[in-house]
Amino acid sequence: MDSKFKNPGTGLLSDLLGLLALALAYRLCFWAAMPRVLDTADAIHYLEAAKHFVQGDFWGYDPKIPPLYPALTALLFPVTHDLELSAMWVSFLASSLAVAPLYLLARDLHGRSAAQIAGVALAIWPWMADYGCRVGNESLALLGWLLGVWFFSRAVRLGGWRVWLAPLPFFALHLTRAEGLVVWMAAPIGAMLLGRSAGTPFWRRVLVFTALSLGLVIANACYVRELTGQVTANYRIHFIMEEFDYLRFMDTAYKTLFDVFPVMLGPVLLVFFGAGLFRPPSDGDSRDTRLELYTLLFATVQTGASWFVLSPAPRYLMAPIAVLATWSAAGIVSTAQHAGGGGFGRLLRHLPATALVASMLCGTAVTLGAEHLGRRPREPREYKVAGQWMREHLPPALIFTCKPQVGYYADMPSTGPAPEDTLDDALRRAREAGAQYVVTDERYATAGLRPLLNPEAAPQSLRLLYDSTPFPQSRIIVYELEESPAVKP
Repeated sequence: MDSKFKNPGTGLLSDLLGLLALALAYRLCFWAAMPRVLDTADAIHYLEAAKHFVQGDFWGYDPKIPPLYPALTALLFPVTHDLELSAMWVSFLASSLAVAPLYLLARDLHGRSAAQIAGVALAIWPWMADYGCRVGNESLALLGWLLGVWFFSRAVRLGGWRVWLAPLPFFALHLTRAEGLVVWMAAPIGAMLLGRSAGTPFWRRVLVFTALSLGLVIANACYVRELTGQVTANYRIHFIMEEFDYLRFMDTAYKTLFDVFPVMLGPVLLVFFGAGLFRPPSDGDSRDTRLELYTLLFATVQTGASWFVLSPAPRYLMAPIAVLATWSAAGIVSTAQHAGGGGFGRLLRHLPATALVASMLCGTAVTLGAEHLGRRPREPREYKVAGQWMREHLPPALIFTCKPQVGYYADMPSTGPAPEDTLDDALRRAREAGAQYVVTDERYATAGLRPLLNPEAAPQSLRLLYDSTPFPQSRIIVYELEESPAVKP
């Protein structure tokens, strides 16, 4: 077992370079073909935290925001002079680099051929590439997760300098996403699955890792105490647990297992997953069952931790899905090895891998098609268009709108309606907040603000300022609420 780890075999460097080049090239093309804008409120929070870091303020940002992604964004700011672009580059680089630890982990798990297939899948997976070109910490979390799981397995089995560095990827994951702490805490349990209980070096390695991990957690807890006045290893977890709801938790678990995983893996990876999980040993090599159980443990912990967010969004499950795809890759290799000889057998051997690549490219075409075939863009690019118009033509004041992106691009503060507000309720709320502008849009407007999409039916208290449909089915309208005084920022 250890000899395989010490001597990984030929082709390692060439495989890694090829996969990195493929991932970089694919994401560059994806970025060029699909213009990006902010699509979540979290993205704005990351940029606001990064702005604090650029200004040298490490104490005034929102402590609920994990700091690593904004910090890396701030580091790139002197190069780009644009926080949004810097954040996108962090995602881009992290998403591209993630193919390396996935390949290395898959190679230890299933061998070189399966690792190559898994690496190619991650490199051209349109979903992964999409998040690799936007503002969000998902790609950075994926990189930290894969690097931590792979590197820790090496540290446990080979020891040496690896043990001293093994806590760092988990610490980075902890500073990227709240559930990173839970994954980190599972590492000693994973070590038990890998190690030999009678081996003194094994226990020494686990103790060193645990001691270093505790030191990093305590140091971060001291920083959080100075930041918030509370002693906690992770400030965001506190707010997640406050919002816990048992029924939503069970609903999230059900949808994750029976909807998200099958849909995100897709038919090709899903079909071959079973073949990979239950494949027999090949070429005289026994399967590394300990390493497989170790990896599945981390995937299970990440999946379970994500349920506490009470949302079955696939972005919380990037790492488990990527890891499960390595068993699918092993299934593809196993199926090809049993395809038989002759011309038809050679065709069957190449068919599974070809089907996988074709499904990824088909998904890419569907994802990008909306940008070039007259459909509504996947991201609300109209928010950026309207926000920039407001910044250039209107004095700053409070904006009343359903989504904060308009305010971000307008460089103005914003607030919004409650989902159940009627139009009268929404306008009353806007006046009470002191809003001067009201923005409604075709994409995300609440039922209460949708009547304002027809300016002729708008109340007399609203004066039309801007009405545009820059993209199909993406009308956005800006009104001035004349009865409300302007609020200076």
